[in-house]
Amino acid sequence: MPDLETARLSIRALSGEQGALLAEGELPDGFAYGEGYPMPDTQDGVKLFLRHGVREYGFHLMVRREDGRVVGEIGFVGPPRAGAVTIGYAVVPAARRQGFATEAIEALTGWAIAQPGVQEVRAQTLPDNEPSIRALLRARFIEIEPLEKVRRFVYRGDSATSSPPSSS
Repeated sequence: MPDLETARLSIRALSGEQGALLAEGELPDGFAYGEGYPMPDTQDGVKLFLRHGVREYGFHLMVRREDGRVVGEIGFVGPPRAGAVTIGYAVVPAARRQGFATEAIEALTGWAIAQPGVQEVRAQTLPDNEPSIRALLRARFIEIEPLEKVRRFVYRGDSATSSPPSSS
C-alpha cells in the first residue's frame, strides 16, 4: 500500500522489519513520536500484521504533518476475505478529539474500497468508546447489529448512498 496523505496526516506503511521492532517494544528509526506512543494495544495491532504478512494490508503510523510526530496508528486486521477487510486504529491521548482518527479512517477506507475485490470495510469498537463511534460515523460507516461486547460498523463501497471517503 502506498503512503497516504490527508489534510493533516501522512499515513506511513511500516515494513515487516519496522513492524517486528515495534512488536518487540522498540520504536523504529525515522519517526518522531508523540507523547503516549506506543499505546497499550500497539504491540497487539502490529502482531496481527506480522502474522498475516501482507504489507498492502498492513500496519501504518499516523504522522501529524504539522510537526512530524506520530500521533496514532491504523491498519488492517488482515487481507481481504469474502470481499471485506477489517481495520483498527488508535490515537494517542494528547491528540484525541481533533479529527485525526476520522481522517485516517477515511483515507484507509478510500484506498481499500478502490482495490479489486474489496466491497466493504469493517470496524468495531467498545460500546462505551463514544469518540471512536463518532469517528466511524463521520467517516460514513453505518452501524450493524452489535455483538455482546462490541459495536460493529461497516462501510460498503457499493452502497447507492455512499461515495468513497476522500484520501486527499
